[in-house]
Amino acid sequence: MPKDIFAEVEKQAESAAASRASWRGVLALNIPTLGLGAVEYHLRAAKAHGSLQPVNFVKIDKKTGKEVVSREVPVLYRYKEGENGERIDVQEVSRDEAKKHVRYNGKYQISVRNEKRYFLKNELEMSGKWVEIPLIQIVDKQDGEEIEPFDRTTKIDVEPDGFVSLDRLSEYKFKEVYQLSPDTDKKVKETVSRVKQLARYLLQKDTALVSFFSWGRGYQFYTSVVYPYERKDGRLWLLMGLSEGILLLDDAWALQEEPESERLPSVPEAKKKKAKVVIAK
Repeated sequence: MPKDIFAEVEKQAESAAASRASWRGVLALNIPTLGLGAVEYHLRAAKAHGSLQPVNFVKIDKKTGKEVVSREVPVLYRYKEGENGERIDVQEVSRDEAKKHVRYNGKYQISVRNEKRYFLKNELEMSGKWVEIPLIQIVDKQDGEEIEPFDRTTKIDVEPDGFVSLDRLSEYKFKEVYQLSPDTDKKVKETVSRVKQLARYLLQKDTALVSFFSWGRGYQFYTSVVYPYERKDGRLWLLMGLSEGILLLDDAWALQEEPESERLPSVPEAKKKKAKVVIAK
């Protein structure tokens, strides 16, 4: 059995609370062509949650080791007006400096705009002191370890065991699904036939590809699931679903009368990483 590179997987049995019904109603059917005459089903429904967990981290002043928080505050700037009315020689100033420029130095004007700045948390919340910390002096930490945001994914690296059978796609909680097509730019020289061949191969192997994916700089990431889809009219697509986690289905809602059979292993998710992800260019 190959080594499992996906550390974050569904732990359904560890769920503390059972799913609660949030809807009750009737499913009414009358479809003679499917052999379903006039029949009603009295049902109830419970939401299936995903396994995605929020990313928790704190911002720290690396000089003092103290936690900082962000606040929107008014920031003052002095500036000159250029020949075409544009602002030049713009520089941030304190309130005292702003008063000085306004009263005694007519060549400058003053503007104000709200900006997000960072302040020592305890000093601000406990004593009301606004001790500002420059952004260059701030680092992010998770569980005491310094971390850096993920960069935008430009290469999807699929590990040797990064795959799952197509019949288990419904277990992923997809946020979005995207259509993939070949980049036919002359510098890249990708062809429709090669991408179509990949889609056909995955379809024959009943396989989807699973990997890490980040839309942009930050700490939010997805499990990328690349899979083929063939419609009955013969049209073929290569799709990429961005999963927010695995559906956590409650065993108590399973439609079965017999004792539960041996449970299938959880479908893989992209490994959650604390360090900065290096994306191949």
